[in-house]
Amino acid sequence: MAKTIENLTRKIVAALVRDNNNTYVSEDLFVAMNVRQFWLNVLRTGQPYRMAGSCVMRVISGRVHCMVSMVPYDFEEGTVVVIPANTIFEIEEIDDDFNVQVFSFRELPEETAYKECTVLSLNEDDWQLTGEYFELLWHTVRRQPLSLPALRALQTALLLELHVIYNKEAEEQRLHPIGRREDVLRRFIALVNEYAAREHVIAFYADRLCLTPNYLGAVIREASGQTAMQWIHRYIIRQAKLQLKYSDQPIWQIAENLNFANSSFFCKFFKRETGLTPAAFRKSQPAYTGTPV
Repeated sequence: MAKTIENLTRKIVAALVRDNNNTYVSEDLFVAMNVRQFWLNVLRTGQPYRMAGSCVMRVISGRVHCMVSMVPYDFEEGTVVVIPANTIFEIEEIDDDFNVQVFSFRELPEETAYKECTVLSLNEDDWQLTGEYFELLWHTVRRQPLSLPALRALQTALLLELHVIYNKEAEEQRLHPIGRREDVLRRFIALVNEYAAREHVIAFYADRLCLTPNYLGAVIREASGQTAMQWIHRYIIRQAKLQLKYSDQPIWQIAENLNFANSSFFCKFFKRETGLTPAAFRKSQPAYTGTPV
């Protein structure tokens, strides 16, 4: 049986949060300056949640190991994490002293958007700057009457600052360029993450990279020690497991979602890659109670 995903909406959070001294929650807003108690009261280890809105987390102590859309992450002290809306989030292991500051956001300018979970390791100056933004956000939500335009402006400004930090890291990489093989590998993996749910053959990616399939295959093997098809298959399996684990869609529908000709081809592929049939994998997952999606 697939795990049941709980929708983590602001309305649900508002009903569960008990600490009003460090947390502000309404149907439109969520800002928290100290959420150790929030994690204890609201989030359960091993339970998947769908994030209704996007959020920024500033990790001020400890570490949490989690799965974000089936990809493992470690959020550690001194990092800032941006998680897009509708992401499936599941805590696997959490330190007793883990603590973060959080704000959620939506309907902000397009240039503030993040397409996937992004973890930024900040230097001392950037860390202090993000802390000052959170203090301003907190003071703004505590003032009455609440000024939504002012709050949106602060959220937008912080997200733009995070883009500056992200671009600064990218510039560092540009100034210390990687080799040709590593660059092809990086661009290939980015394409796989974007298209592999529908595109399963090397020729598609070679065409996008303006390379021949044979040359692309050779470069990927040299740069990573794995074949291009192994990278593609890894992504397909990750997506298949995500849908098997977190949805009740029939197997034929998942096969169609992943662009297999039929469920028989999908089942053979899945068993070859994992040693289990899709049905057996789904059955092996622990059952959870919660709000169905």
